[in-house]
Amino acid sequence: AGQALAQLPTPELLAELKQRLLTPPDCLPQCASSPRMRVEVQHGTLRLRQEVHALQDVAVPLPGSGKHWLPQRVIVDGEASGGLLRRDETLWLQLPKGSHQVLLEGVLPARESVEIPLPLRPYRVESTVEDWVLEGVHDDGSPDDNLRLKRTQRNADPAETFAAESLPPFVRVERTLQLGLEWRVETHVPRVSPPGTAVVLEIPLLPGEAVLSEWVRTQDGKAQVSLAPTADGLVWTSTLKQVPQLELQAAQQNQWAESWRIDASQIWHVEFAGIPPVGHQDASGRLLPTFRPWPGEKMQLSITRPPAVEGQTLTIDGSQLNLNPGIRDTDGTLELRLRSSQGGQHALMLPPGAELLGVKVNGQMQPIRAQDGKLLLPVTPGAQSFSVSFRAPHGMSLRTTTPLIDVGAPSVNARITMTPPRDRWILFLGGPRMGPAVLFWGVLLVLALVSWGLGKVTLMPLKMHEWLLLGLGLTQTPPEIGLVIVGWLLALGWRGRSGAGWSNNGLNFMQIVLALWTLVALYSLFFAIQHGLLGLPQMQIEGNGSSAYNLNWFQDRVGAALPQAWVVSVPLYVYRFLMLAWALWLASALMRWLRWGWGCFSAGGMWRKLARPVSGQNTAGTGGGMHSGKK
Repeated sequence: AGQALAQLPTPELLAELKQRLLTPPDCLPQCASSPRMRVEVQHGTLRLRQEVHALQDVAVPLPGSGKHWLPQRVIVDGEASGGLLRRDETLWLQLPKGSHQVLLEGVLPARESVEIPLPLRPYRVESTVEDWVLEGVHDDGSPDDNLRLKRTQRNADPAETFAAESLPPFVRVERTLQLGLEWRVETHVPRVSPPGTAVVLEIPLLPGEAVLSEWVRTQDGKAQVSLAPTADGLVWTSTLKQVPQLELQAAQQNQWAESWRIDASQIWHVEFAGIPPVGHQDASGRLLPTFRPWPGEKMQLSITRPPAVEGQTLTIDGSQLNLNPGIRDTDGTLELRLRSSQGGQHALMLPPGAELLGVKVNGQMQPIRAQDGKLLLPVTPGAQSFSVSFRAPHGMSLRTTTPLIDVGAPSVNARITMTPPRDRWILFLGGPRMGPAVLFWGVLLVLALVSWGLGKVTLMPLKMHEWLLLGLGLTQTPPEIGLVIVGWLLALGWRGRSGAGWSNNGLNFMQIVLALWTLVALYSLFFAIQHGLLGLPQMQIEGNGSSAYNLNWFQDRVGAALPQAWVVSVPLYVYRFLMLAWALWLASALMRWLRWGWGCFSAGGMWRKLARPVSGQNTAGTGGGMHSGKK
């Protein structure tokens, strides 16, 4: 016969069984609920009958607390219960799965009020009380987190009442009146007394106040406030009816201290009468009058809206007109920054014949069209920016004027930026006083004076008009090149007039310097011709950050029409033709100057031999001398 052997469970099986036993039920933390409860007070005894539904075997907290009232007898489904546990002033009852009837009975303490917390709050509460008033139950039967029983008949022995009564809870009621486009009240009720005691209060609302927060119930113009024993406070928000006169009155009670703060925007003017404020500003410096009334004190607020002052409702803080002229048309962009106190539409007139390309409002493209050159911009209260792109039917010509644009209102900080094409030669320009200027014409005046002075010098064969023509071409080069050429001509003239009386060494050194100087001068003239024929004209345009191909104008205050600027220019080939004519004249004149220069260079001999020393013998035993002579 076979032998049967007992199989011990493996550790893995034991761990799995342990996990199954200790896994919490899926219904936690809502494994128990209470649909209803009945409160009865007769002859100083409180009886609570509560129906409890349990989805699992759980422990449920019972109403009451060790600081105020605990039941002396607990009956579950008609039988006395023994599964009770007291923890943190709360009595817990163990219940099996199913529906149960729990009856709690106990004598009420000798106090003026008794707090009854409801850890497992029922959905509906019914009551029958004698010599007491039950608070914390609404008209529809739904309770707060705490119930309060207040005695209607005082005890015969005040000493006994005082000995049994604990300090009543105390809170602060802080109201902040926010007077803006809409009036609102933010009420904060922080706990002042130590936690552990439930708080049930009826706080009067302000005249015209309507509570918006769903967790606060109102009845007969009072907010039903209920704080759990562990709650630190409560906050709710309300609307307030806008009235010219508002009266605030602190409730005549000793359960809370009130404070009022008036947060009024700039659109309201508020005058106070009654009690003085204890502070005018908050920690950040913002105007926030604060009042702390005593019970029963009143304060009147006179609230008016300041009348409007005549003046404009729209301000244009700045405009920027960017223009890119071409051969046949001009692309432009107008950027506006404005502020408005009212919403609506603002009219803007485009240049005559201009084509609207697009409109951006605060950086976003908007489908806005222009009709007969009139553009209606949507304006909202506050600051905003607009960018209008258009194309004018006129390009760069002999005299180019910026388009005339009417922005519809006086403005400040008007800027104009023009980017001329590089195939134009700018001769003159004008516009707002803070803008570019062509400095070339001032240089030309100085050049004429210098040419007149050089024409008086007899060392050189150049006349005044020749100096002027030479200087005109050299203005397109760095000033150092002009100094090299003028110095070269002066040096040649000086050499031709005074070279015969120089010593051999001095003359030879001067010839070397002139030869090198001539090479540098000829290269400088070649560079001037090359730069003039192939480079761009240098008109020395400066001012307000401008250059030859970036013109900027600025005007601080303008009317409805933006300022206009103008530019006189010719095609670049005109400059090329003039520089070619100058180069041909220079080539012809240079031949004469070189002939004259050769004469100056060779005057008195082109080179002289240097003197050589002759060696001699000593004529005395103590000394000797050297004699020089010619062979």
